[in-house]
Amino acid sequence: MLTEYDSAWIKANRMELVANRTSTIIVKYKDVTERDPFTNEPIGETEVIRTVQSVVTEISSATGAGADRRLENGIEVEDGDIWLSITIDDVADIVDKIERIEYDGKQYEILATDKKGIGEINRIEVLGRVIS
Repeated sequence: MLTEYDSAWIKANRMELVANRTSTIIVKYKDVTERDPFTNEPIGETEVIRTVQSVVTEISSATGAGADRRLENGIEVEDGDIWLSITIDDVADIVDKIERIEYDGKQYEILATDKKGIGEINRIEVLGRVIS
């Protein structure tokens, strides 16, 4: 059984586990820039970018996804898709707002986002599909 100490140890050592395996990605999301002065409802949005580090796996027939049909959360994974593993601390405040990811000069739409961790959430796993 995992203890609170075990969970804290796993979270503290995650950066060592992914050292030299991360790539820079750009997370894109929309945020409210203006609110109605009377109702406080959002009336203006702008695209915001945040640069973070992520473990990136490019899906190809060499990684096994192309050989067989593979589903993740009911979504068919295709060659050219990417798996991203992003530290939750880097995106905790925007995890539900993320719309697109830029990696290696390409834009990816978000197909699925899952919070992951052993004992406590320490990362999000994202499935992205190239759009340009």
